[in-house]
Amino acid sequence: MSTPTRADGRIENLTADEARGKIIYTTGRGAAGRLLYFRLLTAGERALPASGIFCANCHGADGKGGREGNIVMADITDGTLTRPLPASPPWNKARAAYTDALLARAITQGLDSSGQQLDSSMPRWVLSESELQDLLKYLKRLGSR
Repeated sequence: MSTPTRADGRIENLTADEARGKIIYTTGRGAAGRLLYFRLLTAGERALPASGIFCANCHGADGKGGREGNIVMADITDGTLTRPLPASPPWNKARAAYTDALLARAITQGLDSSGQQLDSSMPRWVLSESELQDLLKYLKRLGSR
């Protein structure tokens, strides 16, 4: 069953949880417009405000990622995340399929499904449990178009 999309490609018929997750994904803001924070490996433990930083900047509105210069942004659609990947360019390392718990770990701790460190440019998001669950629910919809 496919998910209805609008002419501009955006997903329609989101649940309230998914809609909140979409706001996080596309704006870097939480409930009631609260600015979210993230950490970068290069910045130590200091949390940085997500002013203008959000998931769709790198992974795209559709979650399919892309390339900018030498940086490859991963395809984070559900169909890609939920299957294991063999070692192949550009990463040349295999990874296990993601579960919700492993994806939550990737988002908040920067570790892939096999426990390997994600690129240092990947923000390690500081999210409440409800924000994280909303984001996970929205991410599942990205691959269901």
